[in-house]
Amino acid sequence: MRHRIVALFIPLALCSCGLLQQQTVKLITDRPEMAAYVERFNARQTDVRVEILYDESPSQAAFAGRVAGDVVIAQWLASPSIMAKFDSLADVVKPSRIDPAWFYPGLLAMGSRDNRPILLPLSFSLPAIVSYRPAVTADLPNLALPLDTMRAMGKAFNAAGKNGPTAIGFSPLWNSQFLFDAALLLGVRFRPGRNGQAAWDANALSRTVQLARSWIAEVNGGAAADKAFADRTLVQPAAKLLSAKKILFALMPFADYFSLPEEKRRNLEFRWLSDGKLIPVQDDVLFAGVLRSARNKGGARAFLEWFFSPQTQKSLLEVNQSRRIGVFCIANGFSSFKSINEKDLPQKYPLLLGRIPPESLLVFPDTLPDGWPAVRDEVIGPWLSQSAAGEGRQTLEMALSEWRTAK
Repeated sequence: MRHRIVALFIPLALCSCGLLQQQTVKLITDRPEMAAYVERFNARQTDVRVEILYDESPSQAAFAGRVAGDVVIAQWLASPSIMAKFDSLADVVKPSRIDPAWFYPGLLAMGSRDNRPILLPLSFSLPAIVSYRPAVTADLPNLALPLDTMRAMGKAFNAAGKNGPTAIGFSPLWNSQFLFDAALLLGVRFRPGRNGQAAWDANALSRTVQLARSWIAEVNGGAAADKAFADRTLVQPAAKLLSAKKILFALMPFADYFSLPEEKRRNLEFRWLSDGKLIPVQDDVLFAGVLRSARNKGGARAFLEWFFSPQTQKSLLEVNQSRRIGVFCIANGFSSFKSINEKDLPQKYPLLLGRIPPESLLVFPDTLPDGWPAVRDEVIGPWLSQSAAGEGRQTLEMALSEWRTAK
C-alpha cells in the first residue's frame, strides 16, 4: 500500500538559507492537531523550526525507515522492534530537564527499555461507560462502574418479545475493546515474549473469556439471541439507542463521548469502566521519540523539551479552545502529566469535576508485542469475540501460529 507523505509546514525562510535549514526538525505524525502545536513552537523561538510530515502509519514509517525524519509522534510505537529505531532519551529525562516525576510511572515504563526512557508518553485514553440518565435509577458511584454492577443492571434491564430480545443492557460482544479492557483488568498482560512475539497470562485469559461467555449465556439469553439483537439494532448511533432505551450502556473512549454535540450529551452521563478497584488505560497511548537516524537530534530534543513541560501542556489546552481544533485535552487524550489531569482539566472541562481518576486507580498496559496493531485486530480481537460467543475451537496460540504462517 502506498502511504501519503505531505509536508504540512515549510518555513519559507529555511528554503533560502542553508544554515537555518540545518536547524529544521522533521516531525512524522498522523495527527492533524500537531500543526497547531508546531505553529506555536515555531512562533516562540527562532533557533529551531519544525516541519511536519504527514504519514498514514508513522509507526511503520519509523520501523521501515521509509521517511527521513527526526521526531515521531504516533500511537503503536511502544514495541521492541519499533523502539529499537529510537534513541535513548535518558540524557533529557531528568529532574533538571524533562522531570520523570511529572509523568504517570506506568506510562513511562511502557515506553522504556532496560529502565531507560526511549519514548515519552503524550496522551492516553480511558474507557467511558455511557448511559442515559433517566434510565439509570440505581444509586451508582460517581467515578467508576464495576463489571459486576453492569452485568446485574443489564440483566434487570433486558426485555424480550416473541422474536427475541427487544432491549439488552450491554453485551461483551458489541465492542472488542471491552474484551481488551476486561483482559487488562483481569491481569492478562499482553506483552512481548520470545522474539518480541505476544505473550500473556493464560489463566487470566481464561477468566476473561469465562466472564464474557457467562454474561452472554446467563444474562443475554445466549450468543444467538445476542447476535440477532445486535444485527437488528446496533445499526443506529449509541446515543440514539441509549435515549430510546434499547440499550442501557455503551462503551466508548472518553474523547468520543466528549465529541458528541452538547444537545446529545445533555441527558447522558458517564462512568469509567472498572473491576471495582482499578480503571484500565487503553493500549493506544500516544508517544513521542527521536529516531536513531535523525539528522538533527539536538533540535529534536529541544522540541521535546518544549513540548514536555507543564507550561506548554497548559498552553496547549488554551490552543485547543482558542483555535477550536475539536480535540479533547492533549492530542485528543488525557495528558501524560498527572498535574494537568488533576488540576487543570477540571477547570477547562467542567464535566470532569470529580471525575479524574487518581493514579492509584489506574492500571497501565505493558510494552506492546511486536506487530501489535495487526496481531490485536486480526487475531486476538476476533479470537476473544469467538471464544466469548462459544464458537472458538482452537487456542489463541494456534490462531496466532496459523496467522503467522498465512502471512
